[in-house]
Amino acid sequence: MLRSFSPRLSNKVRTNPGLQVRCVRATLTTTSCSPTDYTCLCADENFMQATEACNAANCTVVETLQATNATYSTCGVAIRDQSATLKGVVASLGFLALAMVFMRLADRAISSITQLGWDDLLIGLSGLISLGMNVPVIVAAHLGFGTDMWGMKPDNITLSLKWLYVAYFMYMIAEALCQLSILAFYLRIMVAPKSRRLVWILLSLVVCFGLANTFSMIFQCTPINFFWNGWQGETSGQCIDVQLFGFIRGGIEIFLDLAILTLPLPMLAGLQMSRKKKLQIMSMFCVGFIITIVSCLRLYSFVQFGNTQNPTYDNTSGLYWCATESNLFTVVACMPAIRGIFHKAFNRVRGVNTETSRNNYGSDGLGKGSYLRQGSGRDLRPGSLPFGVISKSVDVDVHRSQRSDSDIELVDGRPPT
Repeated sequence: MLRSFSPRLSNKVRTNPGLQVRCVRATLTTTSCSPTDYTCLCADENFMQATEACNAANCTVVETLQATNATYSTCGVAIRDQSATLKGVVASLGFLALAMVFMRLADRAISSITQLGWDDLLIGLSGLISLGMNVPVIVAAHLGFGTDMWGMKPDNITLSLKWLYVAYFMYMIAEALCQLSILAFYLRIMVAPKSRRLVWILLSLVVCFGLANTFSMIFQCTPINFFWNGWQGETSGQCIDVQLFGFIRGGIEIFLDLAILTLPLPMLAGLQMSRKKKLQIMSMFCVGFIITIVSCLRLYSFVQFGNTQNPTYDNTSGLYWCATESNLFTVVACMPAIRGIFHKAFNRVRGVNTETSRNNYGSDGLGKGSYLRQGSGRDLRPGSLPFGVISKSVDVDVHRSQRSDSDIELVDGRPPT
């Protein structure tokens, strides 16, 4: 009777194949398909769901995964795999974040105007810890995280969860350090007492929330190894309501991000510079609001797949958003300093071009009251100009324009003197 479907299934199940076959036999009453017509059986959703429910009720988790894998393989259902995309996203964003941190610290180290401050040290530490987050995620993806759970080896599931435990721990710390770095930068450029008090209040909230967040992550399961061993259902332990924890944590995180990103906007509106330049700087800070959007997407994906039966595949989107949020936060924290780097580089290039122009033209400058040097080699001293050449003398009042205090604050990252 089961000449076609059952042997195909039992040959692909490594442990306790008889139990899986009995589940198939027991659920044949739910279908009108012939027992030998496995194409019809595979297309019958009621039969497939009844078989899966029987396996889940009578088999261990590992046996259920093996039976599911065997059933889908028999039915020609391919295993879905997002691991390559996960590795690519995390690696590219991680490289961008580290490059921004390196540029910022290198510029601070060699600059004669600015010095390394607490904000630079914090972002440097955050960059290193972000590396400690990105690498475990890539390793977990290499082990198979991002594929359907029944397509992974049981040992690889456990190992990938161990690596993700480290990644989530590093993610909590890196995010808090990024927030502290931005707030430390505000303390360097803000001189108004009211603004500084607000910064200190936010800084205290970030420290308290970061510590509570990190310890909650570490001890969310009792014992701790239940985080990566509990999925098998063969060890005793318990975890907090991870879905509720993630929802509350995500809400507080979004509130802090918005508070930190909107804090300097009133100061930016009052900058002593042209409207065009002011809009450029404000738009640079507003890029940070992308982080809030990413946080909302991460929270949505976490809540949506909080109770999934296929976590290694369904939770991949949550890892995308976690990695994007953390690395993008690092990029945003470095943007004011990076703007300063490009500002100084542009001025140097402009200075070289100006010097080149002066070498090609007379000392009176370019345009009014200037003359083009010819290759005759004659010394054209005053009073020795050829007959018929009109000479014009121009008195020019030259003075060095000083950048405004607001410009110095944002470009150099230091308070005005």
